[in-house]
Amino acid sequence: MYLPTIPDFAAVRDASKGLRKRIYRVLALGWQGTPRQWQRLEIAMHIMAIAIVPVAVSVHTIVSWDFSMTLVPMWHSTIFGPYFVIGAIFSGIAALILAMAMLRHFLHLEEYLKPLHFNNLGKLLLTMSLLWFYFTFAERLTTWYGNTPSEMDVFWQTIRLHFAPMFWTMVVCNFVIPMPLLAIKRFRTITGTAIASCTIIVGMWIERFLIIVPALDHKFLQYAWGSYKPTWVEDTLMASSFG
Repeated sequence: MYLPTIPDFAAVRDASKGLRKRIYRVLALGWQGTPRQWQRLEIAMHIMAIAIVPVAVSVHTIVSWDFSMTLVPMWHSTIFGPYFVIGAIFSGIAALILAMAMLRHFLHLEEYLKPLHFNNLGKLLLTMSLLWFYFTFAERLTTWYGNTPSEMDVFWQTIRLHFAPMFWTMVVCNFVIPMPLLAIKRFRTITGTAIASCTIIVGMWIERFLIIVPALDHKFLQYAWGSYKPTWVEDTLMASSFG
């Protein structure tokens, strides 16, 4: 994120005075905009663009292993690695589209953020939606077919009992609503992709909730079952993170 902003820091440096000029001189790293500097910057950005992919995959895979290496029902699954990676890319693209739409609207960046960009990101978001549905279906199918009592307790809680409204809302937000908006070309507009992104962000938050809470509420032995409700401390921490 820092490398592409070096020329911008140099532009601010040249237009500033005093302390601000000294700060941006350091951030600009001696940038003068020569052809050799541009060539090196392009090479460095290409290297970072490639290097960030395995970093992102490894980070989200390690997070999933924190879950799947425990014996909590519905967590002890080999599918969690790619499932978490797909989920991170899925929600990340949705957040990116929303940020682009807001920047385009409020900063009037129509010349830079064009409908073509939203169309291409919409296609990628559609692919991630299909992959997310496949992984969600595969996870539920193998749990149902395995029919392990402790896992089936959590399974039915999410499918048709206490957490069922949240589960089906998640499916609607992540698959049912985005599918027509992103698959049909005339709906895959800036507005259409932004609406799909909003529902996906809501759906992915619900998914993370459903991964954690039902499984911890219904462990192997029934005497340990309990319910969870966030306290004011947790609500404040979440609100602060958005702030």
